[in-house]
Amino acid sequence: MPDRYVMRVLLIPASVFLSVIFGGSYGSGREVMEFISQYGPVGGLISVLVTFLTYWVILFLSFEIARLFRAYEYHAFTQRLLGRLWWLYEVVILVGLVIALAVVGTVAGAVTHDTFGVPAWSGTVLLLVVVIALTYFGRELIERSMMLSISALFLILIAMLYFVFAGSETDIGSAFAIHAVTYEGWKGALTYAVVGTGFLPLLLYCARGLRTRAECLVASGVAGLAAVIPALAFHLIFMTEFPGIKEQALPTYYLFEKVSPAWALNLYIVILFVLICQTGVGVLQGFIERLDAWRESRFGAPMTPIGHGLTAGFMVLASLLLGGMGVVALILRGYTLLSICFVVVFTVPLLTRGLWLVARDKT
Repeated sequence: MPDRYVMRVLLIPASVFLSVIFGGSYGSGREVMEFISQYGPVGGLISVLVTFLTYWVILFLSFEIARLFRAYEYHAFTQRLLGRLWWLYEVVILVGLVIALAVVGTVAGAVTHDTFGVPAWSGTVLLLVVVIALTYFGRELIERSMMLSISALFLILIAMLYFVFAGSETDIGSAFAIHAVTYEGWKGALTYAVVGTGFLPLLLYCARGLRTRAECLVASGVAGLAAVIPALAFHLIFMTEFPGIKEQALPTYYLFEKVSPAWALNLYIVILFVLICQTGVGVLQGFIERLDAWRESRFGAPMTPIGHGLTAGFMVLASLLLGGMGVVALILRGYTLLSICFVVVFTVPLLTRGLWLVARDKT
């Protein structure tokens, strides 16, 4: 673990968190439209603010509990949070992990096929190679690769903002002036943020470098801010064609194709593909941390790098197989129920017992 404050506190937690949630929460722009931008220019900004504050609170409590109890893998963490009922989160997260990996594999194949015309299976194979390679070389390489990915993402977002605002016929200022202010967006933002953090206990390895409560507070704030920057960027972009853009199934692609050069859109899609891979890598690293802790308690040593890579490859292949058999589609029909389960076994305990654990310990 790098010892520098900037790495430990500012870069690693933010990069891991955003890398994992971007592929599932931002890629097409549809999610931002549904939970943020549909409430209009000012209403959307209120939604972004609520999303940020919710992320900040949940991240802070999670990081601080992990620090206090040295619980950097989800089993140790949920034991502190749920006591004897820790197994409930294990059941929910394993189902969620299978779904996430199956979706990631499918989306990776679709992105490469739709953009570059290559067979969908080639994108899935590339995903498998990336996942196995990164998990083989371990947590430090995963975290560094995520920092590079997020840096590239922010650069392309800046470029996209320029192309959209330069090429749009609508003045964004007038959009803010003519649309009424609505405050209803906080509900959608709260749902968006709470459901999006259900996987957070899998990502607590990114908090291993945090040494004090103040560092946890800063790290969670920076990670929450980093996580809403893409939402803010997309929201401002969407306002150039609001409200008509609400009807677009893929609003991000629609606008980028309309106003940006082909190379910029292709570069964005390449970065999106990398971040989709990082979603799989990030959640799998959390699962591997759990297996390592179990194996070390039983046999005195964690898995070898080969064991890490093989485990990751097996999980991806198994999830894709289940997806091909229709099992994942069946589970996805109950996705709302799964989201509620995350709230019940993580969010509510975190905001009640977790808050008490943090409040009683002043160290």
